Amino acid sequence: MSKKNIVLNPAKKNRRKIIRSIAQLIVVLFLAVVLIRVVFLTEKRVEEKVPLENKDGFIALSYFGVSRGDSPKYVSKKNLKEQLALLERQGYKTITQQDILDFYEKDKPLPEKSLYLSFEDGRTDSSIFAQNIMENLNYKATMFTYANKMDTRDNKFLKPKDLLLMEKSGYWELGSNGYRLTYINIYNDKGQSLGMIDENDVPNKTTIEYYNHYLMDFIRNPYMIPSETRKEMEARIKKDYKSMHDIYKEELGEVPRAYAIMHANSLYNNMEPLVQSVNDKQIKETFRMHFNREQGAYNNADADLYNLSRLQVSPYWSTNHVMMKIRQASKQNVEFEVGDQELAMKWSIANGAVQFKNNEMTITSPPSSEGRVLLKKALPEQYTVNFAFKGNVVGQQSIYLNYDEKNNSYIRVALVNNEIVVSEKSAGAGVVEKERFPLNEIKWNEEEYAFNKATVYSYQDTQRGSRIDEEEYPRNLTKKRVFNITVNKDKIKIDVDKELSKTIEVNPAIQGTQIGFGALFSKKDTTHEQYADDIYDTLIEDIIISDKNDQTIFTNQYTNFDKVKYKTATIFNHVVDFFIETF
Repeated sequence: MSKKNIVLNPAKKNRRKIIRSIAQLIVVLFLAVVLIRVVFLTEKRVEEKVPLENKDGFIALSYFGVSRGDSPKYVSKKNLKEQLALLERQGYKTITQQDILDFYEKDKPLPEKSLYLSFEDGRTDSSIFAQNIMENLNYKATMFTYANKMDTRDNKFLKPKDLLLMEKSGYWELGSNGYRLTYINIYNDKGQSLGMIDENDVPNKTTIEYYNHYLMDFIRNPYMIPSETRKEMEARIKKDYKSMHDIYKEELGEVPRAYAIMHANSLYNNMEPLVQSVNDKQIKETFRMHFNREQGAYNNADADLYNLSRLQVSPYWSTNHVMMKIRQASKQNVEFEVGDQELAMKWSIANGAVQFKNNEMTITSPPSSEGRVLLKKALPEQYTVNFAFKGNVVGQQSIYLNYDEKNNSYIRVALVNNEIVVSEKSAGAGVVEKERFPLNEIKWNEEEYAFNKATVYSYQDTQRGSRIDEEEYPRNLTKKRVFNITVNKDKIKIDVDKELSKTIEVNPAIQGTQIGFGALFSKKDTTHEQYADDIYDTLIEDIIISDKNDQTIFTNQYTNFDKVKYKTATIFNHVVDFFIETF
């Protein structure tokens, strides 16, 4: 039957509508049951009795949001589960706000490995997707909210009745991000003043070059001169705290004890002193503790109860990236996720941490150093290697060919900030760059925009145009690059996607028999010390190494059966995600 006849067949069209409606209803009912189960019918949490011997401090992790699948903005449910489960397996226990108060005010010790867990922005999806994970681990967390979202009709945010039920379950405590999220003193990339804009009304943020937050500064005119007096500024900020106080008292019966100011890292650091003074007074009069910073994972015994730090976990970090951050901040012995033990036995870790999972291998570098892993099996003089790099564009993902671990000699092909860089290192010599090839520019959209903006700036700063180099990419932007490399004694042939094909002569004296992969942070990612991240993940997918007779030496690719399972699960997840977003 032709498409035209189908369109003109009302009975067939109606049947399709009925089938589609039934399918939609089933999915919606399923999701409704899940929602009711995880938010409203939670079991009562059982408090654990653990030895209290820790007088040193605790780690604090914060998640901005949790999504069902992968997202550029929110940590996926899968990654959250893996990260928290690994912490629980190595003995981390969640602590409460009262535990923190007792630790600092009464010198009461904490559990040996203490974790303060929190979720920000008061999002419904964070509650839904975190609940079962927390129940299984018997973990407790703080849900931070904005007061002005208490009466919103937007279902993305939890309502007071939901928050009270969550609190009653014992798995949740309540905290506050403040009254609202509003930006002031905004300038675009052309140096034009945009004034003050509420979070929901912000235009395309790729054009926003400078901004501040409502509580962070004087409101200023287009020339960055204060347009309000000190008295007016103080009255405005006090009014915001009072509005927040009144809403919480009315809706929840009390103001939460914990506060996490927006934007973090400014108070007591770069804030205008007069503005800082009024914030400091209001915070200490309203709250019992304050998580002011969002970069450090560890709070020691000497930390200020009103200047505590939490590590805000980025969606693109691997589990081992989070563990490496915790180890870096706390100096504690932290275990890393290994994954597939059978695959792991075939590789030796020269530096960093490596996770083997399905058809992927993720290398996490130590701070300010390269992570490197080597295949134990010796390779012949001629071989071919196929794989895909899937890590962040900003960083260095490397493959080491003809590697001689004893003499530290190799040929390196690196994907560095969207360029291919080929280098050699002979025994006893330094690294010599041989060739460099830029790849085609990568297109990216607003959702992937994650540049950090300064919160202290002058009018002159705003008139200098965009601070973003045209060739600079967001730190969370990923791009899959498929490599095919053929290695001979005196040359290598490199193919990358359909963009690049090069044959390069190499030093025939470099004849190691190993192959390896590496991960190294980009110095571009540490331009702003406040937001620096010197840890990097290289994600390698579908490795297959073959000899000159096309016989497989090593592979971690899916079998045909695994491919079918993976594709089926992917299609199902896309369908469910569609209905979640649509309905």
